[in-house]
Amino acid sequence: MMGTAVASGSNRAREAAERAIACPLLEGVDLHGARGMLVNITSSSSLKMRETREIMDTIRGYAAEDATVIFGTAYDESMGDSLRVTVVATGLGTDNMPVIGADYANADVPAVIRNPRSQASAQVRALETAGMDHFDIPAFLRKQAD
Repeated sequence: MMGTAVASGSNRAREAAERAIACPLLEGVDLHGARGMLVNITSSSSLKMRETREIMDTIRGYAAEDATVIFGTAYDESMGDSLRVTVVATGLGTDNMPVIGADYANADVPAVIRNPRSQASAQVRALETAGMDHFDIPAFLRKQAD
């Protein structure tokens, strides 16, 4: 989900960050616990490090503890005294999802052994019977079938 906001004045950093999180584009979406956040801060060269820190502290307050938060800045002199914060959040609502483990039991077995030739030749035969010309079948499949 994405939110963006522009603010100016003495508290522009905090205001822009809070408005970006409460952006109408994010209506009905809870950013608390987001697993990944991408933040872009656009301002004139008057942007202070203190403002960047304040924006990121505000944004990190909404992310999960182990979230990946990446930010970048862009300087646009046409912004004047204004500051724009854009937030892209991912991994929303994944707290209750089960973690799916991968089965690596056959990982140490070479692919040639895991995919026997009979399976490859069956694929080639199926493609040929479906009307595909022999040379239209990918070469790696033909070689596996040989």
